[in-house]
Amino acid sequence: MTMSPPSRAVRVRPASVDDARGIAAVHVQAWREAYVRQLPATVLAGLRVEPRIERWASIIEDDVTDVFVAEVDGRIVGWATAGDGRDDDRPTSRELEGIYVLAAHHGTGAGQLLLDAAIGAGDAYLWMMDDNPRAEAFYLRNGFVRDGLERDQLFAGHPIHIVRLARHAAVRQWEAVKDAETALLTADVRRDTARVDELLHPAFVEIGRSGALWTREQIVGALAEESADSRVTPQTDEWQFRQLSPELVLVTYRLTTPSRISRHSSLWDVGGTAPRLRFHQGTVVPPASAQ
Repeated sequence: MTMSPPSRAVRVRPASVDDARGIAAVHVQAWREAYVRQLPATVLAGLRVEPRIERWASIIEDDVTDVFVAEVDGRIVGWATAGDGRDDDRPTSRELEGIYVLAAHHGTGAGQLLLDAAIGAGDAYLWMMDDNPRAEAFYLRNGFVRDGLERDQLFAGHPIHIVRLARHAAVRQWEAVKDAETALLTADVRRDTARVDELLHPAFVEIGRSGALWTREQIVGALAEESADSRVTPQTDEWQFRQLSPELVLVTYRLTTPSRISRHSSLWDVGGTAPRLRFHQGTVVPPASAQ
């Protein structure tokens, strides 16, 4: 008789106090796997499971934070926590406080199942240790973007930098802003006077790299005179958004061309049917501080 192989299906469920040891073990191992670039090897090696067991049991027992675990064949391979936002300036009422999956189970869907259990498809925000591209890509796929808030903290005496990501109605608006900003960087749009006219607010102004103030009319005219081969569409990254008011969004990003790197800030009016740019400024970054 041929025996079927054991199921490797991921099961996600609410945690119980009995799960405290398994959660603590994943907590330590996942940190050692995820933060090799951010934390010294001595700090990661010093992480211990035992001190965390009682703390996790208390968190689960208090029932203030929602805790979920992912299991494979009865073994905990990941966890997620969520609850009411802990920040005074929280952008949403729900916060994803933490989510970790062991590296051996990346790509199995465990992370997605945990996130769905913890916050569903609703509005939420989270804090993430910076320089974590795998995690950030996961959050981006789930509708989160950096909202511009950052903090420096100490962990075991070592400085770490954390950034906030958010998912809410305004984030979808931010995507429209990013699309419009990106359009203004492309050669075809820049030479299309009618399209530029649609994207620029009537009160638009720009501060050029020399510090000179450019009016809307001057910018439209200058862009129209660009030659077909004078501009290569640049690369952009490090996008951040800040909702200053219901009608104003501040966006910042890094722009890279073959000859220079610059930082850009734009103020977009989102009060109408489509975003319109009110203000823009770009600053060239000296080579020593470009990264």
